[in-house]
Amino acid sequence: MKLGHLLEATLLATLVSADKWTRYTDDYYAAIGCKLAVDKSADFCGTPELAKKYKCICKNKYAMASWAYCASAFPEVDQSGFNEQIVEMCQENANQTWTSDQIKANLVKYNSTIVNIESDSSFNKTSPQFAVTGKKLKKLAYTNFISYKHRWDNVNNSHYMGIAFVSAVGAVTLLAGLINWSLRLSRRYSNAVVGRVPNFFRKYFTLGLIGNHLHVNKLQGINPDRIEAFFIFIMFLYSILCCTIIGFNYYPGDTVFATYQAGTSRYYGDRACIMLSYQMPLLFIFPGRNNFFQYITRWKYSRFVTFHKWLGRIIMMEIFIHAFAMASQTYALDKFTRFGTDWYREGITACVCAAIIIVLAAGPIRRFYYELFLAVHVVLVVMFLWTAWRHAYSQDYQDFYWACCAVWIFDTVVRFVRIVLFGGPKTAEIELFPGEDVLKITVPASKILKGTPGSHAFIHFLTPLRFWQSHPFTVYPSETQDSAVTFTCRVKKGMTKFLADKCKSSGNNKISMKICVDGYYGEQSPYHFYDKTVFITGGTGIAGPYFHAKKLVQSDSNREVKLYWSVRTYECIRWFVPELLTFKDTQLKPVIFVSQPENNSSSTSSDDNEKKESDVDSVEKDDILKQLDFVEIKHGRLSVAEIVNSEIASSTGSVAFGACAHTQGVDDVRRSVANSLDLSTHKIEYFEEMQSW
Repeated sequence: MKLGHLLEATLLATLVSADKWTRYTDDYYAAIGCKLAVDKSADFCGTPELAKKYKCICKNKYAMASWAYCASAFPEVDQSGFNEQIVEMCQENANQTWTSDQIKANLVKYNSTIVNIESDSSFNKTSPQFAVTGKKLKKLAYTNFISYKHRWDNVNNSHYMGIAFVSAVGAVTLLAGLINWSLRLSRRYSNAVVGRVPNFFRKYFTLGLIGNHLHVNKLQGINPDRIEAFFIFIMFLYSILCCTIIGFNYYPGDTVFATYQAGTSRYYGDRACIMLSYQMPLLFIFPGRNNFFQYITRWKYSRFVTFHKWLGRIIMMEIFIHAFAMASQTYALDKFTRFGTDWYREGITACVCAAIIIVLAAGPIRRFYYELFLAVHVVLVVMFLWTAWRHAYSQDYQDFYWACCAVWIFDTVVRFVRIVLFGGPKTAEIELFPGEDVLKITVPASKILKGTPGSHAFIHFLTPLRFWQSHPFTVYPSETQDSAVTFTCRVKKGMTKFLADKCKSSGNNKISMKICVDGYYGEQSPYHFYDKTVFITGGTGIAGPYFHAKKLVQSDSNREVKLYWSVRTYECIRWFVPELLTFKDTQLKPVIFVSQPENNSSSTSSDDNEKKESDVDSVEKDDILKQLDFVEIKHGRLSVAEIVNSEIASSTGSVAFGACAHTQGVDDVRRSVANSLDLSTHKIEYFEEMQSW
């Protein structure tokens, strides 16, 4: 297991014990209930104020005998356990040393002279020189017992529910890991799960989509697929049930919280804050690049980013429940002096920071103002952690926030180590292909780290204002430089537009720039376990499948591999010609669909240059066709359904499909594969090589 995975696994394994809360028992509830009842019934130290202090009851032998005798009000409570609670309370609160045997002997000494205060009309509660008991005293003790049991059992149950949430995440992780590692380690298992029932489950669940999955929706976000939506729904439902329904019951006559509003508000507030405390470290683990959950489950990084987003929304819901519940209790208790305390103000600040984080993490802001989102997100998260830690410290829940910090710091350290292992700052050659607006970034490969098909890395472009940003790119071996790797991406906004503009201003569409590479990440899909492999790609999405296809062809010259690539124009092929040439004289014959064969980037030119530039494009097109004479080029749009059905029909064994293209295209491939599972008696598998978040 990699360093980052090991560190985060250790953190999660110790998370349950990170905050050692006191789990109160019935013995404690009985002991505290009797203590308060004895305080109320007799002023053994002369005044009510002194009687309420532990120092009084733990020093006065008559008070101690009364306290111990009160255990008889609770038949279900063992006397020895009751006495042990008295020992702990006196030691902790009054620094008075008693033993259980001494308490028992003291009770025996005064048991015969104990006074029932209700039957003694001459009883004076001030400084009695005898032990006391009575029906009202026992009734009050029982009321206190129930009141404290409601108060602290709610805290206990909240911890158990938080532990259950983390445990469920761990169980799902292990189950997914068992299934997916088996698929990647065993050819027999990979091809075994076929039939009507498995196909039905895969079609409507594991391969099922909700609307357009990867395609950006109206809110500029990405819809989860069905398996992601299922787990998100379970997390949300569980959190709702825990925070608003399960385990709340106000006891009439409660002596801890005098009113219904004060009691139930505290129950809701405690439940929500404890639940979110257990979920918070997961919120920091999920989006980490060195997330050990990803290593175990073999799920894509984008899936954990989706979980991160939705868990953040669940936690925000719990923060609001906690905030409103505590505000309600403040009003019910008329304790507006809380607003003057540091812990209360820090809690309000943390709540505000969390709310702003959620608002500024909205899809349109992430999509169109990513650099602003990233900077503000980091600053606000730091502010939230600081103020939430200060707030939680007052209630001894600060260890959960230390766990969050540890996860974040460890992930950052491991990322830095990866950069160092890759070779630190290196000079990269960046070339722009204007026709398709594609950037190719070529950099000397690491002598230590080796990329595999499906790998990606995050690149820091070392410019004065943008060095702190890192952007993900798919990697594959360079075909133009020895001992180098290439990253490709389409020019959009932000950093890629900045690089494209610099390339354009260079005069030859090429520049050199210092970069740092944080990688490699991602997992290699096990296409080698299937009889036929079919890649359906589009635009720059060909980069990852190309690396897979090259590896498959090199490892087995008889393996059936198909590579379909959809582009708009012939000019869009030019940037990938060196890579396509590696398939010449191999069994793989790429098929390229050109949807707009008569269109080109120069068609908008005018005046005297129009004919000249058109001639240049014609020459370039002929040159591409000459170089790629082994490639089958078709005009028109790529029909996903036709390709999937025909490849399955022509196969005599199992088929694995891999897709990386425009978001709508990838969704179409996934749907087509899901709808075609029953067309073959052999295993039909699908691997999504595209990640979007």
